[in-house]
Amino acid sequence: MIPAGRTGLGTADVAKRMHRKTLPPEVRQALPAPISREGARTAIWDAGQIDAYLAGQKIPDLSFGGSSPDELVTADQARRELEGSVSSADFERYVREGSIPGPDKVIDGVPHWKRSTVLAADDLLDRDEARLELRNPITPASWGGYIHQGRVPDPDVTLAGVPHWKRLTIRDWDVNRPGPGAGAGRPKGIRETKPRNTANNAKRKARQEFLQALLAKDEATSQSVSEFAEREGISRRTVWRMISDLRETGA
Repeated sequence: MIPAGRTGLGTADVAKRMHRKTLPPEVRQALPAPISREGARTAIWDAGQIDAYLAGQKIPDLSFGGSSPDELVTADQARRELEGSVSSADFERYVREGSIPGPDKVIDGVPHWKRSTVLAADDLLDRDEARLELRNPITPASWGGYIHQGRVPDPDVTLAGVPHWKRLTIRDWDVNRPGPGAGAGRPKGIRETKPRNTANNAKRKARQEFLQALLAKDEATSQSVSEFAEREGISRRTVWRMISDLRETGA
């Protein structure tokens, strides 16, 4: 993974910086650790760390979320933090659908996100990291088929021959792609022949009442949502969509 805001360098890029044609094993071992995932066929290094190493300076830590990762920002500030910025409507949709996590804290009724939470959406993922980002991960072979068939968005960047996708690109595609049974349902004008599952309805109502209480107390935070999702056996994205629906209806 290439963290948001960082610049990745392939072998040829690093060799060029060192005025070399290649990077023999003994030279590679002396370099800062690659930022590409363990086991990746192609090594990728962080430009800032490589430059510091070549200058004989202390190797800087990788920054996740910029210089102030825990600083809280509003939705309007958050959307501007993303690369290229996004519209207010798109940001709201990303949060509603779970492509961007819900707020870390609600202050006086106003949702706030940690800068690191927002910028994680711009992290660049290689092919396997992108596959594991899916809500329902599939096999590497199936994922390769998706890519080969053009069913996956084009990579946001290709570095050292390795395609990378923004975390947000994959999440947004994943949440909006048709799933098993898409398009199914009862034809228009045909009535149900079986009663609805009242147990499920009761459970849904109980969940809504609990989330309404959280909203009323401004306690719909990432932590409370995670705890509720784990307790109910549902995904965090589902919980945030429920919260978003409640906010829109004013329930």
